[in-house]
Amino acid sequence: MIVVTPGEVVAYAEEYETKGAVYLNHYKYLASSIGVALFDKSTHTAVVKPLREPPIPPQGSVVYCIVVAKGRRVYHLKCFATEKERKIADAKYQTSGVLPHFLADGELGIGDYVRGKVVSTYGPPLVVSVKGYTYGSVLSRCPHCGSLMKRRGMTLQCTKCGAEAKRKIAMGHYMM
Repeated sequence: MIVVTPGEVVAYAEEYETKGAVYLNHYKYLASSIGVALFDKSTHTAVVKPLREPPIPPQGSVVYCIVVAKGRRVYHLKCFATEKERKIADAKYQTSGVLPHFLADGELGIGDYVRGKVVSTYGPPLVVSVKGYTYGSVLSRCPHCGSLMKRRGMTLQCTKCGAEAKRKIAMGHYMM
């Protein structure tokens, strides 16, 4: 177990395969963050575990976002929480995200709280997907009066004014 800093040589490409917070530069694996390097000489693998979590959620993590705008090709999101081991934790920083319509698998409305999966983190806005039955809207408000909507089969219905809305609902997560 060795503590490494960013830019420090962890291993050489001829000797080890690496995982974690490392990158390859001229056949040398360099640490990309402050962390602990663990070496397994029997399998020739080196793993660098960062001491701190990354400021934005990594690819493949589950995030909770609110839909702030709807464009012609994407929904604009503000991601505020992540899910780890079935527990929801506030994100250290709120990050912006986009949800392309081809990854939406249904309709969403402005103000909906959405459970999604991070598909790509190449840039400041996260690319989020809600494809899959456990992803989608977890809380929606009525587009007419603003009160919470209840689930009625595969649609949502307002409890006050009776308006109905079709949404991509996250199965097993819609509480109302």
